[in-house]
Amino acid sequence: MSQAMGELTDTQFMRYSSHVLLEDMGEAGQLKLMSSSVLIIGVGGLGHAVAHQLAAAGVKRISLMDDDCVELSNLPRQLLFNDDDIGEPKVDIAAKKLANAYPDCEITALRQRFVSDEQALFNTVDVVFDCTDNFSSRLVINKSAVCRKTALISAAISGSNGQLFCLDFSQNEMRQANHLSPINQSVADDKDSIELIDKQLKATSGCYQCLYPDDSQVNQSCSQVGVLTSALLSIASMQALLGVNWLKGNPSQRQEIQGKLHLFNAQNLQWRQVAMSQDPNCCICATN
Repeated sequence: MSQAMGELTDTQFMRYSSHVLLEDMGEAGQLKLMSSSVLIIGVGGLGHAVAHQLAAAGVKRISLMDDDCVELSNLPRQLLFNDDDIGEPKVDIAAKKLANAYPDCEITALRQRFVSDEQALFNTVDVVFDCTDNFSSRLVINKSAVCRKTALISAAISGSNGQLFCLDFSQNEMRQANHLSPINQSVADDKDSIELIDKQLKATSGCYQCLYPDDSQVNQSCSQVGVLTSALLSIASMQALLGVNWLKGNPSQRQEIQGKLHLFNAQNLQWRQVAMSQDPNCCICATN
């Protein structure tokens, strides 16, 4: 989990100067990234790009989980790999290349498929990134994130249709326990703050299970129906961006970005955003 840091060294300041110059990031935001820990499940088209961008951004600890090996058909859309990597475990190759490029980042390779028995890992990280390409894995990861009250950032793309969302189950727990929005108590008597609290109390975000119950018919994965590399990397970049915004944000900023489903059409380059409302009968988040 994240730990407080002091200040950037001169070398770090130069390396991350483009971040530090941003008003909403600054040195404090960069230090948050550099003390953060994430788990990325799935190191394929989405996962390899998310891992690369987070390592480059300065995230301190990245755990990569996948049990697949590199195949020839992966190479056009998984740009971290090349012909020499074919047949090798994706997590091992990705961890080695990222560690060489970003020596300050601690990369852990977990050569396995995620199962519910592994959900204790969620308590060792700040955010879990679901970059898997199948429906059953997403349901298991979602359930584990709800049970462990861990922030989850999930993305998927099939053909021309992509989706992306961030859910912070620790925030839901805080609001339910305290009946108060996660904003500074010192402004709780402010009228605007009280209105924000009331609004948030009335709108508990749902989860992946709310969107797609067990009997849902979902699109096939990109390996089955195809995808343009540019479209896939667009979704991966937005997933990484959501992660950076969450890691550097304060509780109220995190609340602003969670609970929204972002839908992308790669043919017309259009984004849509809808609220992820909770299904009151959801067998996962309505009972946890």
